[in-house]
Amino acid sequence: IYGQVRLLQGLNFKSLYGVDNLSVVNEDFRNAIHGDGTQFLGASQNTLQRPRRWNWQNTLTYDTRLAEDHGLNVLVGAEQQYTRSSNWGADRRRVADPFFDEFQGAYVDIVASGNALSENFLQSYFGRVNYDFKRKYFLSGNIRRDGYSAFANKWGTFYGGSAGWSVSEEDFWKNSGITDVMSSFRIRGSYGMVGNFAGVGNYAYQSLYNGGLYGNDPSIFFAQAGNANLTWEKSKKLDVGFNAGFFRDRLNLEFTYYKNDITDLILAEPQAPSRGIPGNSILTNVGSMQNTGLELTLSGTVLSTRDLTWSSNFNITTVKNEVTSLSNNNADILVATGGLESPSLVRVGESIGSFLVVRTEGVNPANGQRIFVLNDGTRVQYNHAAPAATRWTKVSDGTASRAANQAADGVLIGPALPKYFGGFDNTVRWKGLDFNILLYFSGGNYVYNGSKAGLHDNRNWNNAKDALNRWTKAGENAEWPRVVFGDNISNGSAFPISNSVEKGDFIKGRNISLGYTLPKDMIGRVNLNSVRVYVAALNAFTITKYSGFDPEIQSNGVSVADQVTNSAPSVDRNAAPLSRTFNVGINIGF
Repeated sequence: IYGQVRLLQGLNFKSLYGVDNLSVVNEDFRNAIHGDGTQFLGASQNTLQRPRRWNWQNTLTYDTRLAEDHGLNVLVGAEQQYTRSSNWGADRRRVADPFFDEFQGAYVDIVASGNALSENFLQSYFGRVNYDFKRKYFLSGNIRRDGYSAFANKWGTFYGGSAGWSVSEEDFWKNSGITDVMSSFRIRGSYGMVGNFAGVGNYAYQSLYNGGLYGNDPSIFFAQAGNANLTWEKSKKLDVGFNAGFFRDRLNLEFTYYKNDITDLILAEPQAPSRGIPGNSILTNVGSMQNTGLELTLSGTVLSTRDLTWSSNFNITTVKNEVTSLSNNNADILVATGGLESPSLVRVGESIGSFLVVRTEGVNPANGQRIFVLNDGTRVQYNHAAPAATRWTKVSDGTASRAANQAADGVLIGPALPKYFGGFDNTVRWKGLDFNILLYFSGGNYVYNGSKAGLHDNRNWNNAKDALNRWTKAGENAEWPRVVFGDNISNGSAFPISNSVEKGDFIKGRNISLGYTLPKDMIGRVNLNSVRVYVAALNAFTITKYSGFDPEIQSNGVSVADQVTNSAPSVDRNAAPLSRTFNVGINIGF
């Protein structure tokens, strides 16, 4: 809800208040004979999540022109945002009879599950000034002061400025004759610093204790080590570019070069196990990274007649990401993603979240064992059915070998962040028909398919159908090693292997719609202004070589304080794909 009042000529006050209240119910059942339910002899869990948020924004705007040559727009404002999340639930275990597969069935035990209570608060003050001279020269400046409850040093001051020159408004341009081809041309640039708190836990800077049991006695235990210096991530960004219009702006071009220096990057900094710190890490402003790239947009009218029009828009953005510094003499940070393995690494000189994996060369046809490659090039194989001391052997002569491991034998594969992404949007109208298709593309990166590792784990899990392509006899060139119950090493669940890293390139039919607007003479008889019927599909199709559900993925896991999306992109661990949605509707105007 909002209200706006004009105080004076050109002076307006606006107050806006918004509420977002959600309720999310999660229900799951774990069968007693396979998967996670085996350890509990069958279990069912129900949880309720209730995130609540209100936002209140007040702004004062003054807009005027002085002597027609000078345009001035001034804005000042303040904003408050409060978020509270209250979650509760329970887990019932040891099902009385296999007939029951709901929480309300008969179970022997019940334990608390999914219970959480947290809140955060953001307070902001901001101002902006826009100025133009003769609508040819443009200047803009802004400043804001933000305070966020999750930081020890809560307040940050951020700023920005931009300038532009509409060259095509100059007399020399208008008299040059170039306007017949290039109808408009504008040069622009900007520089500014903004703060970021996305992905930071609500109590990131505090030392925390959780309740629990010590045997049968109630107790509390150390859950998170705090940091009294934790503060905002900061991003300083430079943009330089131009806009150009051709053939009376029938074709428009926008080009930008950007450089984004990110400092005070918040990551879980590793700590020595001897310190006794939960998770052996502390959230710290430990490093910096840089993003550079180009942005290009082409838009225009391809075809225009009395009955037929075709407009098109194409854009692409390139990204080069590099970590430039970390603490502890630029020591590597292996990021926990909530799965069984931790594939993502933060290393200076590399793109953030590239994958540290042990190389594998498939399955040995002679015995069905997975072949791993050590850091010195030695090819070793793993046999889970052998005694523990003799499970690792050399492929060359069958003699004993040390075990492969991520720390010693891991190689870096990346980047996990796309090198480019963009879209291609087309709208065609013919008489009353309209058709739109938006293609979204992304590529140049890799995705860690942890789901594939889990779906070929030889423990109490379901398996993917292609697990049937396992080794069964000598001389067979199989896709997967022979099945040995309890083996979570051969297929990458114990530590990440190169077999789980795949190219993440894709093209998606992001949106496709077809509509028809009824003729005016037909709907006018019933006193209607417009009637349009349509069908639409969101995420209609995906073209990719990625073997998982969806290459457009972040991660389904969390690290110590929800930092995984910042430092471990493109990790797929049983993550749900983006939904495909179909809509059929009618728009009626009166």
